Amino acid sequence: MLRRLFVIVVASFFVISSAAVASSDDSDNKRDLKYVFPFSKVPVTYSRDHLNYPATDVHGCYARVLAPTSGVVFDVEAKDLWIKEIDAPGTRGGLTITLHGDDRVRYYFSHLGRVKVKRDDRVEPGQWIGVMGSSGNAQITKCHTHLGMSRICPQSEYKVLQGEIWPWKFLDAWLKGINKSPVEAKNRIVKASPQACETAAAQD
Repeated sequence: MLRRLFVIVVASFFVISSAAVASSDDSDNKRDLKYVFPFSKVPVTYSRDHLNYPATDVHGCYARVLAPTSGVVFDVEAKDLWIKEIDAPGTRGGLTITLHGDDRVRYYFSHLGRVKVKRDDRVEPGQWIGVMGSSGNAQITKCHTHLGMSRICPQSEYKVLQGEIWPWKFLDAWLKGINKSPVEAKNRIVKASPQACETAAAQD
């Protein structure tokens, strides 16, 4: 009985900790941060829907990919590990950049053709971080960049990383020069599904 109680307490602690990591310290600074449209040099188009989960595929081959806001590069995959015959989910993005924004929103760019930053780099809004390409399973589709926006999960996972907030609303605003923050949208998702990180990590 005591052991069961201990397991429940520990599990509850990790769920609460995950929600705290995902939503803490972002309500006060959301109006102070700058946001920019994260593509330049080449005209781009982007979808307002996505298969299976919220995300946006942006088309405009060889466009520069820019940091949408200030933050720290949390992870980079600079080598395309995707193999068509295996099609491992964790490699489908090919060359990728994961940015942890100062707004505590996670920005995930995949199918890049070139990566210009490294892990732990500090970036500012509009900084050139990569180039759109055809890496990962985009080798058999067409040149584009997948943009996923989500909470920051403390665990290693890819299902939440792929996207849980619809980016196109923010892309529309940023393209017009409107400084629209995704923080409130992220917080609503965290409140609605506080265990998403744990569930995704268990399926990884």
